[in-house]
Amino acid sequence: MEELAKELRDKIDTICGRYHYYKDGAVLEKSLGLAADIRQYCSYFLQGNIFGLEDAEYMDLQLYVMQVLKDYMEALEQKDLVYMLDTLDYGLRQVLDLYIKKDAGERNHG
Repeated sequence: MEELAKELRDKIDTICGRYHYYKDGAVLEKSLGLAADIRQYCSYFLQGNIFGLEDAEYMDLQLYVMQVLKDYMEALEQKDLVYMLDTLDYGLRQVLDLYIKKDAGERNHG
């Protein structure tokens, strides 16, 4: 799962970076291409409390992951580029960081 998280993070970095630095407006199209990976990754957190969290903590985690998925879908449905950028850069990145081990030299995005 860590490998998928890193792949998604790299793709998000590319999509958001290309928009911010080069004004590449293909954010929605490229984000749609992430749908299967996002669904696979997020479903991992919704399959049960395999992390040994307290019930309340796990409920909060589930709610957060479901909100990120909802935001992703709404951004696509509304064709809202800014909403999608926020969802990827701040919402999904937080979920990805749950599984990515921070290396000493690794930058923290977001």
